[in-house]
Amino acid sequence: MAKKEIHGVVAILTKYAPCNADGAIDEKAYRGYIQWVLKKGVHAVALNAGADFDYNDAERRRMAEVLLEEVNGKVPTIVGAQAWDTETCIKRAREVEKLGADVVFITGPPLTRPLSGNSKDIAEHFKRISDVVHIPISFYNTPGAWPGIMSPEILKTIEKAAPNVTYMKAGEREFQEYVKNFNGMADSKIKIIAGKSYYNFHQLHYGWDKPNRPVGVSGYLTAVIPAEHVAMWEAFEKNDIAKARDIWYSKILPLAILIYGREFGYNEATFPNEVLKQMGVIKNARIPFTVVGPDD
Repeated sequence: MAKKEIHGVVAILTKYAPCNADGAIDEKAYRGYIQWVLKKGVHAVALNAGADFDYNDAERRRMAEVLLEEVNGKVPTIVGAQAWDTETCIKRAREVEKLGADVVFITGPPLTRPLSGNSKDIAEHFKRISDVVHIPISFYNTPGAWPGIMSPEILKTIEKAAPNVTYMKAGEREFQEYVKNFNGMADSKIKIIAGKSYYNFHQLHYGWDKPNRPVGVSGYLTAVIPAEHVAMWEAFEKNDIAKARDIWYSKILPLAILIYGREFGYNEATFPNEVLKQMGVIKNARIPFTVVGPDD
């Protein structure tokens, strides 16, 4: 089977899985949500493709099965297999491939468990996963404990050790950090997907005229206001930067500020699923433990 290339807007569904009053996944509502996202014109759909460890294996498996059934080959699919240890990640990555996803998504290994933060150990984590799957691997280069932003030097070590590593979701929280890593990967074969909801326009704009321009755009907002991201991406593809900028500042950034707050902290100021409720897309959703709610 020919590999499907990731190109364009990737809707990440992770944190907004519809659930019933008891917290169990509401499959009917979840299927409806997937179809809603597809109808908005996104170019790929991802599940559990952020810095999240929110679902047990049974839930992961069933959510992936439903996703693949609903997408039914219309667009490429990315399914997460991240875990706190390499062995579990390997097990999950194999399952993701067996289920039929086009790309398996992982984060880097944690700094404190079980691997150290040196480049050799980090590369070994990626190599062991690359050795057991035959589909492209995407990973998240993000701050925090996964294992923090990896430098271009470490990324090139990973690239050399793990040939199936194909995509990098760029999640740097500071734009200058993104610029540093983007430029440091100018000669890399790893394809970059802009991946911070509140920096998407700037990441695309900076890299658009570079040889290693981003091949896609992601972030949690792509699954909250997908049509707006598709319109921004299409403007970039037509090299209409002014239109892309207008869409960003008038339609996307205001919601990013509402959800993340003006300081753009990691914890949301407003739950994105509340926005989806107001839009009538979903009725309820479980909040993963990685999200901290607002105070009174």
